[in-house]
Amino acid sequence: MGGTQKSYTEKISTFEKIAYGGGDLASNLILVLTSTFVTFFYTDALGLNAAIIGSIMLFSRFADGFTDIIMGYVVDKTRSKHGKARPWLLWLGIPIGISTVLVFLVPNLGDVGKYIYVIITYNLVTTFLYTMINIPYGAMTALMSRDQDQRMIINIFRMFMAQVGSLLINAFTLPFVNAMGGSGNQRSWVIVSIIYGVAAAALFLLCFAKTKERVAIQSDKREKVGFITSFKLIIKNNYWLLLVGIWVSMVLGMSMSMGVGTYYAKYILGSENFAGFLGALGIVPVLIIMPFTAPLNRRFGKRNVALVGSLISLAGQVLMLLSPASATWLMVCAVVKGIGSATLTATMFAMIADTIEYGQWKTGTRVEGMLYSSTTFGAKVGAGIGSAVALAIIGAAGYNGLAAVQTPEAIAALKTLYLIVPIPFMILIPVIYGFYKLDKIYPQVMEDLKKREEGK
Repeated sequence: MGGTQKSYTEKISTFEKIAYGGGDLASNLILVLTSTFVTFFYTDALGLNAAIIGSIMLFSRFADGFTDIIMGYVVDKTRSKHGKARPWLLWLGIPIGISTVLVFLVPNLGDVGKYIYVIITYNLVTTFLYTMINIPYGAMTALMSRDQDQRMIINIFRMFMAQVGSLLINAFTLPFVNAMGGSGNQRSWVIVSIIYGVAAAALFLLCFAKTKERVAIQSDKREKVGFITSFKLIIKNNYWLLLVGIWVSMVLGMSMSMGVGTYYAKYILGSENFAGFLGALGIVPVLIIMPFTAPLNRRFGKRNVALVGSLISLAGQVLMLLSPASATWLMVCAVVKGIGSATLTATMFAMIADTIEYGQWKTGTRVEGMLYSSTTFGAKVGAGIGSAVALAIIGAAGYNGLAAVQTPEAIAALKTLYLIVPIPFMILIPVIYGFYKLDKIYPQVMEDLKKREEGK
């Protein structure tokens, strides 16, 4: 088979789960800052063209997706005294914190010079360093335990902490930036990036120090699996392909809506701060409900819980159309969407981890790094396309970040992207979940793998 494995059944401590979750809190501090807010910084603080920034984002996301796949292969081949995934947090925790600050330290080099600087620093963080630390971080779930229940709880801690990071950055970023001198003041953004960069570096190092890889893959046939072969193996994993389809659909709709969320709040709701409030309100129900998803998953299955959650999120998006200019009503809808998102976020990575065992059972070879990285490839390309299309549309509609008043065409584009565009993508998600059946056969998969390892 593709690797003889030592299966550890020792209980994982609560502190280790928190430390692991802290890694995703760190990831979200960087991810949200360099996705949700950085475009607003580029257009409204630096006065850069939205369409050009969108093109840069699209190129960067495609490049980022390919580096994901390469990094997954690298993780599968990594051998060190600290394990195969954990050491990357040690090596890159501090560099990614510093590089996040560099994204906002754009010098006054003229427009062409600024665009070149944006391309270099944005890709340094998102295409290279974030990929090189987040891919191994995600693969750690399958290396910390092979027990499905333990994995589920680990992922709940992970996603809970990730949502804490999203809550903090959504709730406090723009108010803090405005308190420090306004969203048009570059210095304010630099200060915020320093705070988030230091916090992220510390959390990555804590995650490295307090977690442990328990699933040891001993060298055999696994060492001989090449890059192309690894890619062919994951394509044979039909349940993984379904999850990729779900994630791509999710991020396509979200990236178009969230990409213009700050603009929508500023020009339709009357204050850019509402973007943070809406984001925070959507996260609060996730934090409340997520701890209860473990018993729900045990009782009804991860797929069924996620399916219901996707329908609730869809309902929340549709309800926004009833009063799209009311901040109060949109806050109510954000809570409804957050209730649905709780089950989606709590189950997604645990389900991906399950497909690793399924892939090993089906093909005889285990490639967790390649599988996880290829998952994020689809998500990042989808996010890149969504963000680029959104920015290209508002740019073509005449959006000008330095103008006091936007054109009617730009306002109409913001409304369409924020309210309507996500709906068809959200409809696809429960449809795809209807074909996911791994929960039913997973016990047999694990039993067969155990027999193989025992030589039966």
